[in-house]
Amino acid sequence: MTESGSKTFWDRSTLYAFRGLFVSGATDKCMKYFSYYSAIRLLGEHVPYPVEAWPEGDQRHLSAESALYCRAVTEGLFGIYPTGLNEFTMTPWLPQGWNMMELRNIKAFDRSFNIKVSRKDSLEIVTIKMANGMSIVKKWDKKEPIEIVLP
Repeated sequence: MTESGSKTFWDRSTLYAFRGLFVSGATDKCMKYFSYYSAIRLLGEHVPYPVEAWPEGDQRHLSAESALYCRAVTEGLFGIYPTGLNEFTMTPWLPQGWNMMELRNIKAFDRSFNIKVSRKDSLEIVTIKMANGMSIVKKWDKKEPIEIVLP
């Protein structure tokens, strides 16, 4: 049902594909499709969540697919992967047309923090701002993952 030329697509496989494209650094190629998907699936005629593709008429909400949408952003676009109880690595893939991207009010690793990624020349600057006001600032050269250890 999802062969080339078909208008049917499955949320689960589509979201895994977005995540994979972001992780691989194909951000700009993927963003065009991710934006279209977001507009159709989240803002279009469907409920504001990824839905079961069959039967289309019932449009059942699938919580696992909704979590995959979040994973496409957190693991794909921001490249966040836990490596310990208070640490993670990041490979943020800031789209070419964006000056910055940000995740706010993250509750993870038993802490609250924001992540901001901004562009400065050929580098990306990652700023982790903790709820207590402390900040971690790292430069990313788009090669090796950034290691973040939260205070």
